[in-house]
Amino acid sequence: MTAIDPDTRTQPADTRTPPGPRARFPGHMMFEFARRRLPFMIESAKKYGDIVFFKVGNERIYLFNHPDLIRDVLVTNQKNFTKSRALVRAKKVLGEGLLTSEGEFHLRQRRLAQPAFHRDRISAYGRSMVEYADRVR
Repeated sequence: MTAIDPDTRTQPADTRTPPGPRARFPGHMMFEFARRRLPFMIESAKKYGDIVFFKVGNERIYLFNHPDLIRDVLVTNQKNFTKSRALVRAKKVLGEGLLTSEGEFHLRQRRLAQPAFHRDRISAYGRSMVEYADRVR
């Protein structure tokens, strides 16, 4: 049997899920995540490492904090992953865009948008932003 340390709020050692914060009471993680989303994720990454697991309601959340892991999910093995239920629901508001689409449709959209993110174009965007900031100042 594995004990839970109430001071560190860690999950018991489990080979099925990575370490992460644990709810103190029902709805606690949902409240924490909604109330202080970015600080919560930063603190979790610092405390638990490259992969953090926690639950928000019935959603199982995996937070990847290393560029290699993020590339594995978004590029190398992207066909093995699907959008969250929240993003699926967001299609009603956002439409079928890069953020919400999947599969072949997403690939087509990504290829259409890709030229806008070429290094030369990004450099030009930077110059434009500086010019606009100077005008506003």
